[in-house]
Amino acid sequence: MKGNLWKLMCLLIVVALFMSACGKTETTAPETAAPATTVPEATTCNDADRVPITWSTIAGFYTDAMTSIVKDFEAENCVKVTIVGIDNAQLYDKQIIEAVGETGAYDVYNIETAEKAGFAENGYILPMDDYIAANPDKVAYDDIAPVLADITTKYKGHIWGLPYYTYTQGQFFRQDLFEDPTEQAAFKAKYGYDLKPPETWQQVTDIAEFFTRKAGENLKGEPLTKDFYGIGLMAGPYQEIQDELSGMILYKGSDWLAADGKITVNDDANLWALKWYVEKLLPFAPPAALTVTYDGVMNQMQDCQIAMTANFFLDQWPNAANTDNTCPGAKMGIGVGIEKTTYIGAFLMGVSSSSKHPKEAMDFVAYMAGKAAQTKFASMGGSTTRVSVLTDPQFNTAESWPKTGHFAYLLQVFENMKDAKSNLFYSPYGAKLYNAMGLIYHQAAVGEKTPEVVLKELYDTFVNICGGDVCTVNK
Repeated sequence: MKGNLWKLMCLLIVVALFMSACGKTETTAPETAAPATTVPEATTCNDADRVPITWSTIAGFYTDAMTSIVKDFEAENCVKVTIVGIDNAQLYDKQIIEAVGETGAYDVYNIETAEKAGFAENGYILPMDDYIAANPDKVAYDDIAPVLADITTKYKGHIWGLPYYTYTQGQFFRQDLFEDPTEQAAFKAKYGYDLKPPETWQQVTDIAEFFTRKAGENLKGEPLTKDFYGIGLMAGPYQEIQDELSGMILYKGSDWLAADGKITVNDDANLWALKWYVEKLLPFAPPAALTVTYDGVMNQMQDCQIAMTANFFLDQWPNAANTDNTCPGAKMGIGVGIEKTTYIGAFLMGVSSSSKHPKEAMDFVAYMAGKAAQTKFASMGGSTTRVSVLTDPQFNTAESWPKTGHFAYLLQVFENMKDAKSNLFYSPYGAKLYNAMGLIYHQAAVGEKTPEVVLKELYDTFVNICGGDVCTVNK
């Protein structure tokens, strides 16, 4: 992440997800087989004595892959964890219903970055400050990538849970196309500069135009059997279109909300981003771009239909890397995002304030977000939030590249974005604002309304949600 709320991508939710997130596609999932890691020492415990804990999370392959890690926790603790998989499009609403009703149905919630402030503000989750202070080695909070720790856990001076999965964006591209001598010469002749992975939005546009070709035309000296497109976009009626626009808006120095809460969704920077997206990028994307989210883009990449993505969820790297196997001659590459400015986020595990077993629930959160579990998760292709795991030498080898090649790029993105955190993530209205954007932005993508009209509608929607032209922001 991050409708298809991501993120997503995908999401891992429980390390599931991914991959709405943007939260994502079932083409190449993390392996479910346990890697050769240390087996936790079993705890002697009668099943009847186990404390029940229920975790609500995104249904799908990433959660399935997390099952073995949950079993590791149960082996070390006298706890029984029930995983309730919920469709990503329904997860937020179902969790809110239980939270408002104080039913205690879920002990641990899966919370997207934009939802954290609302859960905390309304008292739906418990702060974990005291738990972290009492268990510094167990939690190792400082090992969490600082920018993720900030945007996903902090609100009003407290820590509200721990992140276990990131859908932060970078970029994917067909490195083999950029390295082809024939393509390099043709590009240089047409645009006057060397063909290489794009670093600016103008370069993205030039390259997207250059590689968009009809069946029968040549690509790398060979005739195409089907149409080929310069870029894959997530312009379907889902929240991911907002994620895709995020880096463009932040690059221009704006946001959806200013630091003082003023609504800025219709300012010049937001208009530039939406118009560039609609007028200069979408014409070079497959027609299906208007109906898909991240999973569709990954399918297009693996099906040899596109040359690159725009800013895109790095947690989808195992799926992108599989293009090397599905598309003859393909060699995938990774980037840190256009203009080094992207959408960042992670899934938070927060303990319900209605939990009957908050201590055990916090133990569970700490375990799933802890180094041992995150190391195992990474070995299965999951996108960890821990710096020590992202920098672990075992995940930075040629052998691990198809699963964890994006780890080094995640670290660079975190560094690039440390001072560019969206104010949306610190507003108690963040979830409602975020969830409103996808369908409204989509109207511009399909040409139903102009970007100017769409941003006016988005502004009016924000005003209605926030009760005025200023929306509460608390850092």
